[in-house]
Amino acid sequence: MKVIGISKLMSSFFLMLVVGNIFFSCKNSDDDDPAPAQHGIDIATGTFKGTMKIEGVDYYNAIVNVSKIDDSHVKVQPKGGEAYSVATPKTINVSNSAGVGVSGSDSQGNFNYIISTKSLQIYTQKTAESDVRFYFEGEKQ
Repeated sequence: MKVIGISKLMSSFFLMLVVGNIFFSCKNSDDDDPAPAQHGIDIATGTFKGTMKIEGVDYYNAIVNVSKIDDSHVKVQPKGGEAYSVATPKTINVSNSAGVGVSGSDSQGNFNYIISTKSLQIYTQKTAESDVRFYFEGEKQ
């Protein structure tokens, strides 16, 4: 009789564990997904302030504007009317496939925006004789 009682107790305990596991493991999958805007490149657009380097000269508190051209390209452009405005604006191919950041690299340059820290790094390439390439590192304003 004790064997049957222990067996029923063990079966009940095992059943509670299974049901509890199923109950707590089922949750809404939407909870894991970041906001939909973080899956696109829009999150990397805006005004950024930081340090720009042009031909070995550092420009502090430089402003760079990043705008969306289409679903896979952004335009990076230094603020007009400043000493560093001689830098050539570029359109760079980018993507946000992981939801962690927006990045890309092509013949125009490299672009890397990290969503969690709102930090941006840009390195442009010369594609014409008159181009002035630049390196920029800053944060979203």
